[in-house]
Amino acid sequence: MVPASAQEQELLYVGNNHGGTVSVISVPDYEVIGEFDALPDIADRQTWPAAEQVDDLVAPESGEVLYLSRPRTRDLAAFSTETEKLLWRLPVPGVPDHMALSMDGKLLFLAISNEYMVVVINLEKREIIGQIPTGPQPHCVHLSPDGNRIYIGALVGDEMVIADAKTFEVLRAIQFENGVRPFVLTPDEKKAYIQISKLHGFVELDLETDRISKTVRLPNPDNVPAQKAYPHTAHHGLALSPDNRFLIAVATVEGYTAILSVPDLEVLGMVPTGIEPSWVINSLDGKHVYVSGRKSDDVFVISIEDQRLLKRIKVGDYPQRMWSTRVPRRSVSQR
Repeated sequence: MVPASAQEQELLYVGNNHGGTVSVISVPDYEVIGEFDALPDIADRQTWPAAEQVDDLVAPESGEVLYLSRPRTRDLAAFSTETEKLLWRLPVPGVPDHMALSMDGKLLFLAISNEYMVVVINLEKREIIGQIPTGPQPHCVHLSPDGNRIYIGALVGDEMVIADAKTFEVLRAIQFENGVRPFVLTPDEKKAYIQISKLHGFVELDLETDRISKTVRLPNPDNVPAQKAYPHTAHHGLALSPDNRFLIAVATVEGYTAILSVPDLEVLGMVPTGIEPSWVINSLDGKHVYVSGRKSDDVFVISIEDQRLLKRIKVGDYPQRMWSTRVPRRSVSQR
């Protein structure tokens, strides 16, 4: 790993879905050092329902820009990480959801959840240059480890579409019994771990046969109070540790995060993570994961190796998606 420059600062950005803000957390002390308005171009938000203002956020390797999908304004918005000001916005043909950046940071694949497609955006030209057809309500989007294929899960279509990331041509589609929620791919692209709506756990998919090779059901621990009903899905959040030794699975309906061994998928530990935890990402050093508790308005820092909670951080209203990156500079004042 290349050492970070002394002028760089590692930050964790948290999108507060209902609040319409982004919390900024310093790493490694994990303190909230700021929060900025994710919709500064909207004058009157008082009449809006408190929902779906900020969805996903990603940043290129340079760390100079943070891209946000904004469902209420139906656009992709670019913010400067130096000034936290809106740089530009691009309207999209529907409600934007999850997204993925190409490996060179030039293209962005953005799911349009109320349509049957993922749009492809050229970030340099700031224009839509193509689209990939999907099943109803495309949701999570991931690039293959080599960057040549794009994987798209559909909530209502109950399928995963695999397309060429260069030509945008659909290569094949895999059907499931229920909606495809978050998923991760192994580095060799031979397997995918996939959360399915209403399943208290996840499945292991063999990508060489396109068949489910294992179904893993997670525990219902007595010390963690279960939600009274499924919010939308049993679980929403998966991460594979960079060394491919651990799978981290968010048990949304049970309010905990499980750490499992790979490849045997045995539960090593469970960490309580607020009310309706809904997303998980790796830290840049690969030692920790960050989990958002959307109904308890907090982010949890967990040690992967010993399955231990390191810190609980209060953030904005209904946090979901997060992104960790090194920014070259930050001229805004810290609070």
